[in-house]
Amino acid sequence: MDEKFKEEYKRVQNNAVYFLEMYYNKVSENNIELSDKEKQELFDKHKGVPLFDDFSKCISFNEKIKELKNKGYKDWEIH
Repeated sequence: MDEKFKEEYKRVQNNAVYFLEMYYNKVSENNIELSDKEKQELFDKHKGVPLFDDFSKCISFNEKIKELKNKGYKDWEIH
């Protein structure tokens, strides 16, 4: 199976805002526009939790997330 497909599917599966903006609004006649607050609420309600086989990978992941948030990225923009 194509690796790009797997990566995209994983992102869509765990990020409702990404799904809404990249897929749903493109195929639906009823486009949904959300404020950043609404996007954060949607993301928080449906976000996936990554699994790690090594605790050091979990620490690295959390450091990367913190760094990107400090740069101004919103949760749903991080992948």
